[in-house]
Amino acid sequence: METINQEPAGPGNNGPVKSGEISRHLMLKIVFIGLVFFVLMIPKLMIVGLMEERKSTAESARREVMEKWSTDQVVRGPVLTVPMRETVTDKEGKNPAVVQTLQYFLPQELTIAGQLTPRDRFRSIYKVVVYESELRISGTFALPSPEVLQVSGETEWSKAELSIGLSDLRGISNMVELVWNGEKHTFLPGMDDPVIGTGGISLSLPLDPATSFPATFECILHLKGSHSLHFSPLGETTTVTLSSAWNDPGFTGSFLPVNHTVDAGGFTADWKILHFNRNFPQTWKGDKYKIGGADFGVELVTLADHYQKNIRSAKYGILVIVLVFISFFLSEVISGERIHPVQYALVGFALLLFYLLLLSLSEHLGFNIAYLIASVAVLTMVFAYSGSFLKKRINSLMLTAVLAASFIFIFVLLQMETYALVTGSVVLFFILGMIMYLTRKINWYNE
Repeated sequence: METINQEPAGPGNNGPVKSGEISRHLMLKIVFIGLVFFVLMIPKLMIVGLMEERKSTAESARREVMEKWSTDQVVRGPVLTVPMRETVTDKEGKNPAVVQTLQYFLPQELTIAGQLTPRDRFRSIYKVVVYESELRISGTFALPSPEVLQVSGETEWSKAELSIGLSDLRGISNMVELVWNGEKHTFLPGMDDPVIGTGGISLSLPLDPATSFPATFECILHLKGSHSLHFSPLGETTTVTLSSAWNDPGFTGSFLPVNHTVDAGGFTADWKILHFNRNFPQTWKGDKYKIGGADFGVELVTLADHYQKNIRSAKYGILVIVLVFISFFLSEVISGERIHPVQYALVGFALLLFYLLLLSLSEHLGFNIAYLIASVAVLTMVFAYSGSFLKKRINSLMLTAVLAASFIFIFVLLQMETYALVTGSVVLFFILGMIMYLTRKINWYNE
């Protein structure tokens, strides 16, 4: 089998060199390349730290905008509460006392139809996505039978209230009116009920159990928020329909939609939840139950913003440097051209500069355009520099092609979510196999 013998080229090479000297030369070169690689890890870690710092700054700007606009919204309601006076005694049936408690009634049917409109807000160079929504809330209330109520006292229907819990009242952008059995009522701010929530709107709704039920209701709620919108399944049957121009939704909470579509134009989602699916009944008294554990809804998610992509790409930086250094080393071994460790180091610093350019440009131009500009700039630099010390232009072209293939490979991985790991593993397997194939005839000991 044909073998490739190694003789160091360059000034002072006047004759054959012993195989032991060649082996020592290769080992010494590998040691120097390793030292250069580990030195490059220091600025790489500093660049990753800078990316994390910029991401943290962007997150602080996002929270500041959210606090001034309106935070995540949770809508719980409407809930009908009626005071009730009961006479209680001690364990021996003595010392009667009158206590007042609240009786809670949930709607028989609850239908919510909503439209979310994303809005872009900026804090310095940082973009924050918030939303405006229009929610049409409607349904029916039915009076349970006396057996279900288990009333042992006097129910004060004239003091009934209807409440809607909201997590952030700053998001209300219009007056909220309720149409109850054809009559209009206006909600007032203020609601503090540990069962429903610590904030919301409510209205006094004097009722007559003999004539007020069954009742229909409807209201339109214009609500601002950011990041997410959630609801509580308070109806015996709860139906929610949401649509938006946002095309990266995340369906979260205790229930997923029964139907949903997501495309470039946005998303639509439908939920249908029965009272059997949650852990509280349609009516109860006191604070025996909390209704906050069954919330569901949607988040306006960015699958991978440019900071996440910058950090992920920098984590692949070790792979890029290794592939380029291996290409340089094999070029030395196969062609006999000498490359100094300083030249390895300068090419390595050029690769690190790529990630710094990518971070700074992506904050202004977006990740994809920044990636193209930074990669073209670094490829041009590496090609021009390697052409200055490699005698054959084809070697410089091949090394630059390896670097370009590495950039393309990593960019493709960054666009993947589900298959990134398996794709990366398979490609690395084939790269290692190719290196083995190209080096199979090299006689490393020159024997």
